[in-house]
Amino acid sequence: MLSACRAGAILRTRDRRAARIDHAEPGTGLIHGEVEMHGPCVWHADGRYRDAPFGAPGPLDLMPPESAAPPAAGQPRISIEEALAADHRLFCCD
Repeated sequence: MLSACRAGAILRTRDRRAARIDHAEPGTGLIHGEVEMHGPCVWHADGRYRDAPFGAPGPLDLMPPESAAPPAAGQPRISIEEALAADHRLFCCD
């Protein structure tokens, strides 16, 4: 997460708010930034909000940036009709 945090980068928190990164300190492993409607925040190198009670996951944790890669082509798919056919039951209580 620390490598994705450049000054001016916009990431998202768990609750989908924009978090603008001010700077990252690789030596201390801290990321400094500001969350909209919250204010200044500090995160650990893995994206956990530094001031979270007991270090528990919460809404201010940073989410990794989404990759721009397209979805995998050729992914196996099955139609609903085939899935519900007698020999392909999806439910355990048929």
